[in-house]
Amino acid sequence: SHYIYNRGMVNPAYAGSNEAFEINALHRSQYVGISSSAINTQYFGVNLPVRAISSGLGLSVINDLGGALRSTYVSLQYNYRKDFKWGKMGVGIGVGFVQSGLDGAKLRAPDGNYQDGFNHNDDNLPESLVQGIAPDISFGIYFNNEKWYAGIAANHLAPTVVTFQGNSKLNYSRNLFVSGGYDFTITKKFSLMPSVNLKSDFKKVQTDLAINATIAYNFLTGISFRGYDGNSIDATAIFAGFRIK
Repeated sequence: SHYIYNRGMVNPAYAGSNEAFEINALHRSQYVGISSSAINTQYFGVNLPVRAISSGLGLSVINDLGGALRSTYVSLQYNYRKDFKWGKMGVGIGVGFVQSGLDGAKLRAPDGNYQDGFNHNDDNLPESLVQGIAPDISFGIYFNNEKWYAGIAANHLAPTVVTFQGNSKLNYSRNLFVSGGYDFTITKKFSLMPSVNLKSDFKKVQTDLAINATIAYNFLTGISFRGYDGNSIDATAIFAGFRIK
């Protein structure tokens, strides 16, 4: 939901585009009170411009828990940036790794036996915690000026396949991200930025739509529709916050 405030999370070409040393941190919990091992995510990112070589550098760390599966992504980002009359363009690459852990003790198979012991009766499922690591590469392009931004990025460009103990494997699908937004000045102290974030695994497409308002330079609010496709809207989110200059 906070893609507009964490643009470097999925696009390595964002690094340095804010013309400042920038640190972002995020935590989310989903299905709170329903399951202790449901879904939660932590993100930490840092990036800065290196003007002497027209570049930007960044670091992105994401820890994502979804049920029995935990995935930790670490990416070092480099972005070459070039100035134009209309704004700036960055072309970036992220190089790192994915470290995954699958807790087989939390899984239950349809043909498993869990009354007279613990047996999934499935050679593809581990019965305890297994871990593995694989290299990961991402690529992106990012355009921006003081009024608008647009970007396109893809991750897991090289085959990202984690091999666990016992030779079971987990294949991470490639993902495509397309985003953009424009800041409309309504009055001297009021502006609106509609934005869009399109996500695809090259099989299905989901779209996030948001509109954010800045009031008196310091107060932020807005609303978004997350995970829209032809059949559903995954969630509606309301933003509220403030900025200290």
